[in-house]
Amino acid sequence: MFYKKGLLVITVILSGLFIHAQSDIPVDTVCAGSTEFYKVIKTPGSTYHWVVSKGGSAAYGFDTKSDSVRIKWSNSDVMTEEFIKVVETNKYGRSGDTVMLRVINYPVPTAVISGSDTLFDGNTGTNKIKVSLTGTAPWDIVYNDGSNDIDIKGVESSPFIIETRSLSNPPEIHKFTLVSLKNESGCKGNVSGSAEITVSPPIKTSKIFHN
Repeated sequence: MFYKKGLLVITVILSGLFIHAQSDIPVDTVCAGSTEFYKVIKTPGSTYHWVVSKGGSAAYGFDTKSDSVRIKWSNSDVMTEEFIKVVETNKYGRSGDTVMLRVINYPVPTAVISGSDTLFDGNTGTNKIKVSLTGTAPWDIVYNDGSNDIDIKGVESSPFIIETRSLSNPPEIHKFTLVSLKNESGCKGNVSGSAEITVSPPIKTSKIFHN
C-alpha cells in the first residue's frame, strides 16, 4: 500500500513539473501571412538544427544549420498555435537540449461597415450602422463620420453597432467609412464598405400670400 501511494506521489510531482515546464516556454505572436526572422546567440563552431510546425515554412536556415532562420507563416482564417524548435550541436559533436518557442498565428482581421437610415434634423442619432468583423477579438476600430475620425478600442463581438450622435442638415447625406482595423496582437486588417445617413431639413413653410 505504501509503495502504491509513493508511486502516486511521484506521478503527481512529475506531472506538476511537466506543467511547470510547459508554462515556461516563451510565446511569440505573429500575423498570418507574415515573414519573421528568428535567431539564437551563436556559439563559435556550433551548428543548429531547426524544426518548425506545419503552419510555417523556412526561407533559409534549415539546410545551412545557421544560428538564424526566416519563417513565412501561413494564411489562416482562424488563430493557430505553432512552434519553433532548435537544437545546438557544438564542435565536439555534443548536442544540447531542445529550445522551443510557441507562436500564436493570428488571422488577418477584416471589417465591413454597412447600413442606412433617414432622420429628421435635430433628432437623436441612429443605431442602424453596423461593422461586421472577422478574426480574433478584441478589435480596435477607427471610423470616419464624414467629419472626424473616431477611435473605438476593445470591440469584443461582431457585428459592432455604431450609435451616432444627433445629426443635422446640412449636409443632407452623412457618409460613414472605416479608416483602420487591428486585432489585439497588432495585426492590421482590411476594411471596406460604407454607410449613409440621410437627414431631412426642418420644414419652413412660408406665410400665406393672397394672390
